[in-house]
Amino acid sequence: MGLPEPNVGVTMLVVDLARLLRRNFEAELSKVDTGLTAGEARTLFYVWRLPGQRQAVLADAMYVEPMTLVGYLDTLEKAGLINRCTDPNDRRAKLVELTPKAQPLLENIGTALQAVRSRALDNIPSDKRQVLEALLQTMKDGLLEEVSKGKQK
Repeated sequence: MGLPEPNVGVTMLVVDLARLLRRNFEAELSKVDTGLTAGEARTLFYVWRLPGQRQAVLADAMYVEPMTLVGYLDTLEKAGLINRCTDPNDRRAKLVELTPKAQPLLENIGTALQAVRSRALDNIPSDKRQVLEALLQTMKDGLLEEVSKGKQK
C-alpha cells in the first residue's frame, strides 16, 4: 500500500504555527520583563480569565496535565501573584485567585500577546481575520467534541 506523498496539510501547518507563536510570545515576554516563562505567563492569564476556579478546571481549560499546572502555580504563588485557597465546598480542592501584584504583569503579558497577534496577522487583510478566527474556532470545537465523546465512553 505504501505511504502517501508528503503533504504539509492543515495539521502540520497549525502545529508549526503554534510553535512559532509560542517562540514569538517567549521573545515578546522577554522584552516586557515579566520574569515569567511562557507557561507561567499563560497560567497567570488563565487565572485572570477564569477567576476563583479549581486547579483541575484550569488544567482542563489550558489543556495541560494537572501536575504541570501545579508547578506553574507553585512558582506564581511564591512570587506573590496568586493565592490558592480551600474550596468551601470541598476542603481537598484549591481555588486559584490573582493578587493585586499580578495586575502590572497581566498588562505586560497583554502587551506581548498584542505584539505577537499584530505580527502574525500583519499580512492578512482585516476582512479575512474574522474568517480565519471562525475557522480555527470550528476546528477547535470539533476536536473538543471528539475529546468529550471519548470521556463519555
